[in-house]
Amino acid sequence: MSNDNTISFVIFKNNSGKSYTLTISQNKLKIASISLLAALIALGVGIYLSYNVNIQQAAYNKLKKDYSQKMESIKVLNEEIDFIKNDMIDLIEKEERLELLLGKARVKKKLRKKNIKKFKKELKVLEKSAVSSEERAFKLVNMMKNYVDEFNQKYSIHLKRTHLITARFEATPSIRPLYGRVMSRYGWRKHPVSKKRRFHKGIDIASWAGAPIHVTADGIVEYAGWSRTFGYVVVVNHNYGYRTYYAHCSQILVKRKEIVKKGQVIAQVGSTGLSTGPHLHYEIRKWNQRLNPIAYLDLDMFTARRRIW
Repeated sequence: MSNDNTISFVIFKNNSGKSYTLTISQNKLKIASISLLAALIALGVGIYLSYNVNIQQAAYNKLKKDYSQKMESIKVLNEEIDFIKNDMIDLIEKEERLELLLGKARVKKKLRKKNIKKFKKELKVLEKSAVSSEERAFKLVNMMKNYVDEFNQKYSIHLKRTHLITARFEATPSIRPLYGRVMSRYGWRKHPVSKKRRFHKGIDIASWAGAPIHVTADGIVEYAGWSRTFGYVVVVNHNYGYRTYYAHCSQILVKRKEIVKKGQVIAQVGSTGLSTGPHLHYEIRKWNQRLNPIAYLDLDMFTARRRIW
């Protein structure tokens, strides 16, 4: 039962048949309804905001994680760049030493300037094309790796050539067998014993009796013994057709078939054989052709490559 201002609700009990009447004014019902609706709206807004915050937090955490990963990636790439830079510097220094050894430093200096200019140009193009620091660093690493690979290939070729050239130089007579004055040069002369005009096949270096005689290149002792003309003589066979003779020795310090290294003492100065006083008669032959030993005294690798080989 209700009137204009109230609303009544009749509630019946199941078993007893009794009933209860609940009367609520319309104003209170409206207030309750509005309150309930407001509560539901507030709850909905709260749920929505909470959900939205969670989504935003998750997105923020993902962005933060991605940023951290990218920064770590960039850090690793920068470390790799520094490592590759050091590799490049090391390779360039090695290549410069090899080129200096090979006598190509002047030619390669211009080429290196050209390569550096090319590298800087490619670097500028890279900076313009890259959209992010990570991409730029990644592309720079790849570009530098390509340069390092190219340097490695060139260095490997130079190194092989250097080994071959060094081996050849070690087998080439290039040092003084004895420190002293050259008293008789290669060529025609009046023989000091026979007094006849003869072609002198080597050079005579004066020194005191017993002075050490050094082998002028790596090789194997071919002969170590007596000769009627040369007295005590040592003949050393080198690679690339070279053979050296050390004559008029007072004492021989090596044996036949012995391996000797450049600079090793092989005998002592004497005056044996056809000789007028203590000195060393020194000869160089290549493929059995006699050479002027003067050109081979104090010889460096660069000069050997340019003038001898």
